[in-house]
Amino acid sequence: TIVIGVSGGPDSMTLLNVLYSLKEVLKINIVVAHINHMLRKEADSETEYVQKFCENINIECFVKRADINNISKQKKVSTELAGREERYNFFEYVAKKVGATKIATAHTANDNAETVLMNLMRGSSTSGLKGIEAIRDERYIRPIIEIERNEIEEYCLKNNLNARIDKTNFVNDCTRNKIRNIAIPYIKDEFNPNFIETMNRLSDLIIEEDDFMKKITEDTYKRIKLEENKNEIILNLKEFNKLEIA
Repeated sequence: TIVIGVSGGPDSMTLLNVLYSLKEVLKINIVVAHINHMLRKEADSETEYVQKFCENINIECFVKRADINNISKQKKVSTELAGREERYNFFEYVAKKVGATKIATAHTANDNAETVLMNLMRGSSTSGLKGIEAIRDERYIRPIIEIERNEIEEYCLKNNLNARIDKTNFVNDCTRNKIRNIAIPYIKDEFNPNFIETMNRLSDLIIEEDDFMKKITEDTYKRIKLEENKNEIILNLKEFNKLEIA
């Protein structure tokens, strides 16, 4: 059983429709989790749209209303962070309720490229350049992470999904929106039309290298460890000092 996080936008409606179409082939049950952030006047109509869509295809839909503005003020965090925390907490709640083994979110190749570029500009370590991984903790899955947004828009048109558009995605009031609407289109126009693909290829390479480095680190740790208990870890300092910085 898979819980699918569905906002009603093109990405999540594509994910829902694809997994619904494949559920017999993949031998999966699917349920939908939708959270209304109460941030926009269109939010209630988006909730109704998701509920109606699920009703039409006979899929159970769990809905939660969360006043993200108030929650963000109480927690003293951005609305973006407060919304993310509420979403994932709700996904976990629904997963526990229905006994789901996986939670699917509708991150795309564009989301991944934006994340990699944003982390790069913030001076991230290489682990930050991994971007959004297709599978996290063997629980969260991103089945459409290799699909670009233009393909998703075409899919929505072809399948008459009539997905809802969140107009706040086009307001350049946060870093991600500025990267999405200003930086990436400029780079694609002026330098590399395949920039999304390039960023995703970089992400794939970093993931492979990071996995390799983890293995090397674990092997090295075992080799230079002298003692380990609940109070302390003792390493061979002479061997430790010989290690490469990486």
